Amino acid sequence: MKQLDLPFKIDRQHENWQFELDALDDRLRGYHSYKYIGKQLNYFLNFTTHKTELIFNADYLTAVIITIKNSDINQLTVINQFLVFNASKEIVIDEWSRRFKVWRIVYFTIFRARKKEIQIIYGKPRFINKNYLLLVNNKG
Repeated sequence: MKQLDLPFKIDRQHENWQFELDALDDRLRGYHSYKYIGKQLNYFLNFTTHKTELIFNADYLTAVIITIKNSDINQLTVINQFLVFNASKEIVIDEWSRRFKVWRIVYFTIFRARKKEIQIIYGKPRFINKNYLLLVNNKG
């Protein structure tokens, strides 16, 4: 099994997107955060993304935070079904949040009903597990 075929692959180098990134305030010491501003990779599966944050450590992509606005539970179901189909492990956190492990990458899906927004966070397991609460915080 390998990493999912998504636009932003973990461990890819910063130079792959360097002209399509705007620097954000860094969330964590030693890691650099950027907002993707390009026009070609604004999707997750078939859903248009409204914000994509890439977090790098020493020029290597460590985590991705994707926000899909104007969402509903049906879209969350489609995303979760895709991930569960590919996952070696799924954990239901609560009614609106799940954790998946696909290959060597951890994925979280979170639905914020009040904001009608889905957030997908994925990256290296050790980094994601250690910094989950800081990553979930909407910042920037």
